[in-house]
Amino acid sequence: MSNELIVDERHDVIARIELQEMTATGKYEPVECRKANLSDPGAFILHLGVQRRLRLIFSHSSGKQLKFKRVSEVKIGSLREIDAGGRLITTSSGRKSSAMRVLTSKLSPPRHESRPVEALTTFETSMSDDDPIDRKTPTGNRIIISLTVGIECERVCEPIPFSMDIAVEVHSRNSGNPGWFAMFTPAKPMTTASYGLFELVLTPAVRRGRRSQWKRTSAQVYIRGEEILGGWRPRGVSLLQDFHAFETKLADKVDLEVARFRSKGSFELREGSDEEYRKLLEYCLRIWRTPTKFHNSYVLSF
Repeated sequence: MSNELIVDERHDVIARIELQEMTATGKYEPVECRKANLSDPGAFILHLGVQRRLRLIFSHSSGKQLKFKRVSEVKIGSLREIDAGGRLITTSSGRKSSAMRVLTSKLSPPRHESRPVEALTTFETSMSDDDPIDRKTPTGNRIIISLTVGIECERVCEPIPFSMDIAVEVHSRNSGNPGWFAMFTPAKPMTTASYGLFELVLTPAVRRGRRSQWKRTSAQVYIRGEEILGGWRPRGVSLLQDFHAFETKLADKVDLEVARFRSKGSFELREGSDEEYRKLLEYCLRIWRTPTKFHNSYVLSF
């Protein structure tokens, strides 16, 4: 039986999101994620009438404590169009989420004893004929898409949902590089991916056995009347560890005394008559039955 408390596990998970579009050669290439500044998560530059795919990579730094298995589901939720000032223009909230088809899901080579999970899915966001992603986005506007990814992990009963927003801008199909005029404009940060940071909290399942109940900690749970205790706090697992250490030390002392006694040879009774042994026994019983001055009972505890 383990002598450690069962507490919540906390892990930092990093998500890397890529959008890919089919090129003239028939291959899928990542699109540009254009950022207004360094703190901007960026907006993916999409084009009308082009097939798209979604590439996901989830990694962490918890080593072997958190083991991903596969990406089980990917869903696209509401679509919201906002202007340059962040004001909402149109929204599709309230509509049913659209599930993406997971094409591949695999574990990447280990990095610092942890294995990231990578998945490739379809990317079809058309929920109705009036969706903003099916038309060219006005200059300065962005379309915010709600993305939910379910990942299966070892020791977890159900897929873990990770939800985040990604921004896109839809341009005409023939739009390409800005051209020579871009030489006279300030350079903006450019990348092909958008990132998200999550704090994953895993709560152990409730155990009903009495032997395991003590492992659950209630340090963060309010108990009525605890303000009366002031700054006093009970001891934790160290109390049990001290108890087990005392039991081990006491057992070692008993073994030492037994070994020391056996090293002196076998025990032999001294010679004497039966009458002497009977008188000695009666004397011991008489002492044991004689009441003492103090009648309080004592309990020996360790």
